[in-house]
Amino acid sequence: MDYYTYMGVPEGEYHWMGTDYLGRDLCTRLFMGARISLLIAFFAVVANIVIGVIYGSLAGYYGGKVDMVLTHFAEILSGLPYLVVTILFMLLLGSGMLSIVLALTVTGWIGTARLVRAQFYRFKGREYVLAARTLGVKDRALIFRHILPNAIGPIITRAMISIPGAIFSESFLAYIGLGIKPPSPSIGILLSDGQRVLLQYPYQTVFPAVLISVLMVSFNLFANGLRDALDPTQRGEI
Repeated sequence: MDYYTYMGVPEGEYHWMGTDYLGRDLCTRLFMGARISLLIAFFAVVANIVIGVIYGSLAGYYGGKVDMVLTHFAEILSGLPYLVVTILFMLLLGSGMLSIVLALTVTGWIGTARLVRAQFYRFKGREYVLAARTLGVKDRALIFRHILPNAIGPIITRAMISIPGAIFSESFLAYIGLGIKPPSPSIGILLSDGQRVLLQYPYQTVFPAVLISVLMVSFNLFANGLRDALDPTQRGEI
């Protein structure tokens, strides 16, 4: 009598990646955890891009005192301790996807805002922008129709690069107990559970570690491909 028959598992049903200490299929939990981690990363990156584009557009287009105030405010936010902000959101809103997304958004948009601001300083003095302003085009149209489209390539590339960073941040928070709470799985929770039995059952750590590595490498390669396609002048650079 083999192990599966002894444990009452129906014939023909197997756990390809094994089970955890409660007998739950690790492969199923791994795919569910990857889905949760990707959802958190997607919402966090979308929020960061939206806030960063609006903030950077205003700072770069108007310049002067507006730029100085907005830039200094962003610098103050960038100095906030990341873990302290996360713990505060956990205390106010409880553990869950919303708290993690907000924690990843508090300072995550600053890099995008700086990128967009630099693009606006680069393009707002071009002849076609000056001509449109001379013809009486409103500021909103100048920002979103004439200048911002030139920054779409770098923004998309940055968004793709930010996704693996958000996945890693979510996994780190879950690993130290500040992320999604069990029984909902995430890659960080699976790594934390596997670390407790690393010497006895190393596969419980290996499979989540391989998955998060594959996700991060894949998105980075995808971002490099987008950068080469959208900006051929930087092709081959890392």
